[in-house]
Amino acid sequence: MTNFKEKAKEFVSKGFNKLPGNANLFLRYMTGLGSEGLDLDDKTLTSIREATKSADMPRKDGRFDREIRDELGRQINPPRQVLNPVTGQFDLIDDPEIVRPMSFLDFPSDNPRSGAVNPYGTLNKDTIQTLGRFQSTVTPDGKFVNVKDTFDMRNPQEDPDLVSGKIQPLKALKSFANALRGLSGDPEYGFSMSPKTEFARGLMYTLPIKPKGFDINIDIPTKGDIKNRERYNR
Repeated sequence: MTNFKEKAKEFVSKGFNKLPGNANLFLRYMTGLGSEGLDLDDKTLTSIREATKSADMPRKDGRFDREIRDELGRQINPPRQVLNPVTGQFDLIDDPEIVRPMSFLDFPSDNPRSGAVNPYGTLNKDTIQTLGRFQSTVTPDGKFVNVKDTFDMRNPQEDPDLVSGKIQPLKALKSFANALRGLSGDPEYGFSMSPKTEFARGLMYTLPIKPKGFDINIDIPTKGDIKNRERYNR
């Protein structure tokens, strides 16, 4: 029986690996398969590697901790209300910009580099929908960049009901409707994630399960085509 289960997991894992990276990881998350037998496609790995070239660009100013951004990096949190001592009324103001000296960390490099990676301020949509924020570390020999992340749907911007195991039909319908609006090209549709992500949310609202996050730890070649040269650290 144990051998049968292992063969079944191997079969399912190989099937998931044929899918785009975001679908592969999401299905592993929902089914509990986790990182077992994980093999991301080269397109996804190349996109992740490209994102590491911007590591540590959002530096210690905390800007990205205060802002909520959509997949194109646009700020979508509303201005704050501040009491005007002269008029006695509330004025709407944006967060003040933080003035700091320019640094090489403010610009992407030509090569992967070590640090915290936050792709939400870039147009790297593939990475946003696959890993989101993650940590990168270039190996001492410079031949690989290590990528570490925990894949789950737990973060301050997500609804806790997504992973509560509670069936939420109204929230599910809203997410499915949002996904359809996005696919239809509705110009007034301003959602923070893609139709695929919104559909995934709707699916999670309909299933009475509590998915368990899993760790991702991959060494990606720093240069050239991937061609299955990546290393998965289990």
